[in-house]
Parts: sequence; C-alpha cells; structure tokens
Amino acid sequence: MANDDKTSASPLANLITEAREGRLTVRMDLERFVYIDRDCEYFKDQIVDIQATMTRISNQDKWDLGEHFTPQGERDLVSGKTMVKRWREKSQSTQNPNNIYKVLESHYKVIEDFQTLFRTVRERITGVDTDQAARYHDLETNLPQQAPATPKIFSWPGL
Repeated sequence: MANDDKTSASPLANLITEAREGRLTVRMDLERFVYIDRDCEYFKDQIVDIQATMTRISNQDKWDLGEHFTPQGERDLVSGKTMVKRWREKSQSTQNPNNIYKVLESHYKVIEDFQTLFRTVRERITGVDTDQAARYHDLETNLPQQAPATPKIFSWPGL
C-alpha cells in the first residue's frame, strides 16, 4: 500500500504540495514528529492486521453454522448460509464496494497521506537546520515508545 508519489489523488495533495514548496507553516516540537510518525506506522500495521482477518473470514470454508450438509444427513440451515454469505460479502467481497477490506484501504491511504504531510514538513525543517536534523535523529533513536491512544469501537454515555 505504498503511496510513493501519488499525492495528486489524495485529499491532502494540496497541503502536501504546500509543505514541499515551503508555503505551509507548522509549529510543533520535533518529538511530536517522531510520535506522529510512529503512531501512523502503528495504525497502518493495525489496518493490515484487520485486513488479514477479513481475508481469513472471506476464505473460511466451513463455519459450522449449518450452512453445509452434515455427514449424518441433517439439512442445511438457510439462516446459517445467509449469515456466512453476509460475513463473506462484508469482509472482502468484490460484489460489495463498501466491504471492510476496501474501507480500511481508504483509511490506510489517509493515514499514509498524513504521514507524508508531516514527514514533508519535518524534512523541510531539518533540511535547512543541521542542528535540528541532528536533534531529530537523536529523538527518533532515543525517544521512548509511547502507546497509541486506545481506540474505542463502541461508546456509550458515561463510559
């Protein structure tokens, strides 16, 4: 899912271009650049892991929900077949353009674009100031890991 230089198709293309050309101003400590980059890598890895799960769901042969005839001659359960079909379609079906795999692909692209934007700004900062470049390299090497925010899938008032 590498983005190399396809910024023209991205929603952040204009900001990335502004950053490359030095017309974008960002005020931020260099350590924040390190953490943003690490967090982007973390979330991209999480997306890839979830996509792998969606692939396994899509390729799962038997779910034991009554979707197949059993050796004892029991009948198929229509609801079991329906559930399995829906899970496969929602996970990675080519017939469903909004399957989870594809939706996560678009999220991956947005995270990659944010990462490109912040890397571009950081490169401009460290590219003209050797002291800042050395400080950034030191931070990148020695800054302790910071746990990314724990995402809440469901949220209820009071929780």
